[in-house]
Amino acid sequence: MEEIRGTETLEREILEDARKRADRIVRKAEDDAASLRAQADKKVKETLDALAEEYSMKRQRAEQELRSRLPLEKMRLDIEYRDAHLREETQRAVAALSPEALGHWCVARLSRHAELVRNSSVTVLARGLDAGSLGAIQALFSKGSASEAREDSTMKARGVVVEPADGSFHISITEAELTEWLLDEKRGELAAALFGSAK
Repeated sequence: MEEIRGTETLEREILEDARKRADRIVRKAEDDAASLRAQADKKVKETLDALAEEYSMKRQRAEQELRSRLPLEKMRLDIEYRDAHLREETQRAVAALSPEALGHWCVARLSRHAELVRNSSVTVLARGLDAGSLGAIQALFSKGSASEAREDSTMKARGVVVEPADGSFHISITEAELTEWLLDEKRGELAAALFGSAK
């Protein structure tokens, strides 16, 4: 009997010891799992924080770049507007010139080329000029034989076109050329008159 009781006791001790070991293994596994979860959570949080910081920095850089570009874009648009408005107003002013004023300008510009064609036979076509200007243009080429100056209503723009009989050159002085000359040579003065002084 003693022997049976001793065996039962030994059996209980072995089972108790096995249960304790099993409990320790389960607790360790739970602790390891909790530790892995905590590490994974920490890693996910670190990754998300890093991504959020990177996104925030990229957003800040994009905002700074946009803010730095805005003044330049505004300036570019302002320049485009002013240039278009200046061109439009210059074209309007040139179109409103009297025949005498346009004729005076054509004579002045054409006289610069007179030596080139003084001895040539030329045809002078004009549109929108006064008779005095036509006479002055005719006089510029008076040494050429059979030179004539005449009004040509088929010309697209007001002004004067000079062509020699031999076709060796072509001189065109029109409202379009006056507009471009004014924009090239007098842009600052025109802009100051139109938009006011930049000072």
